[in-house]
Amino acid sequence: MISLLDTNVLVRFLTLDNAKKYKNLYTFFESLERGEMRIELKLIVLFQTIFILKSVYQVPRKQIAGGLMDLLNYKGIVVKEKKIVLRMLALWHEKNIEIVDCYLLACIEKDPLSILYSYDRDFDKFNINRKEP
Repeated sequence: MISLLDTNVLVRFLTLDNAKKYKNLYTFFESLERGEMRIELKLIVLFQTIFILKSVYQVPRKQIAGGLMDLLNYKGIVVKEKKIVLRMLALWHEKNIEIVDCYLLACIEKDPLSILYSYDRDFDKFNINRKEP
C-alpha cells in the first residue's frame, strides 16, 4: 500500500490558512515527523506546492525553501532522490534562480562528467559542464 500527500494538504499546513483544519493537520504532521506513519511526497506535488505558495500566497522564496527543507527531514516523509531535492531547495534558498534550474543543478552536480544542454549562460556561474546543442 502506498500513501501519498496532495498539494492542498501541504499548502494548508505551511500557510495555516484554515484554523479548523490546521488542528488535525498539526497532529498528522507530528506523526510524520516522529515517523509513526509514512507517506510519499511526489516531486510534481512539491513543485506545485512551491508554485502555489510563491504565486498565490506570495510567500517569500527563502521561507518556502526553509519550510520545505524542514518538512523533508521528517522521518515519515518519503521523497525519491531526497538528497537531490534537499540540495535543490538549498540552492533555491541561497541563489536567486528558478526552482527548475536549481533542480537541474542538483541533478548534474552529483556526477562531474554529466553535461547539461542549455542555452542559459547563467549555468556557467556554477561548476558544471554546460553545452549548447
